[in-house]
Amino acid sequence: MKKIKKILVPFDNNLRSIAALDYAAMFATGIEAKITALHLADPDDYRSISEYNNEIAELVNDDLLPKLKDIQSNYPDIQKIDLQIRGLQKPIHEHIIDFAAENEIDFIILRSHGMPGEDDWEDHFKNTIAYKVVLESLCPVFTFTKIPELPKIQNILVPLDLTEGSLFKVPFAINLAMQFGAKLHLLSSSEHEDDLEELKDQLYEIEEEVRYKKVDVEHHLVQSTLPEAIAAYTANHKIDLTIIMNRPGFRWSDLWISPKAKRIITHSQVPVISLRSSKPVDI
Repeated sequence: MKKIKKILVPFDNNLRSIAALDYAAMFATGIEAKITALHLADPDDYRSISEYNNEIAELVNDDLLPKLKDIQSNYPDIQKIDLQIRGLQKPIHEHIIDFAAENEIDFIILRSHGMPGEDDWEDHFKNTIAYKVVLESLCPVFTFTKIPELPKIQNILVPLDLTEGSLFKVPFAINLAMQFGAKLHLLSSSEHEDDLEELKDQLYEIEEEVRYKKVDVEHHLVQSTLPEAIAAYTANHKIDLTIIMNRPGFRWSDLWISPKAKRIITHSQVPVISLRSSKPVDI
């Protein structure tokens, strides 16, 4: 994992967005990372360009800047938060992804609306803005549905299975744990009993590498689907964030079979970091 220098937080006047900025400030403390707060406004919501400019100026001066100053005062060690305003000219997730690519962003932090209700059938067949960003972003994406507890990352959950690319997250998790002085919780899972012995061997190999890096670690092996294992583990342990892999792009089967990453992100009670990869790497 390269050093985190630039963090992007898509920002509106919503409580969860403000919490995302708070979390970004906590995350950036001590690592000298720059935070950019990106606010997107749709000119079509206004009767004229003049009204749009006046409303945006009022929003910035009376609302957004005071909130940024409050966050800055709570985390004096971070650099000044840069506020960027963009007119909405394409879907919101495309703005976020393009801004991140054009500005060489290392990390995106944003809120997720979570899973729609059982009766909300329309929303079951479409992806949220947060999940669209997760699918297409080239850099890691940090999402949360519940406002994260502050102020420190102490326990990181690393779910593992036998799927291609699962091990890609391990070097990232080790470096993140070293950066924050956190403990890694390795959680291996499969619903098939025949996989458990192979998972056990994989766990011991990874644990040995983590200990070699002088990172505190513990491991657990369960017979269950990975989303179910993650939900049970986070419910019974004080986990501060979970790191998962996410396959890039959209598949038609996603319309009726929710991919594991989406289920984990939308149901998670703790923040989730999503990494994108097409292949596993050696650790």
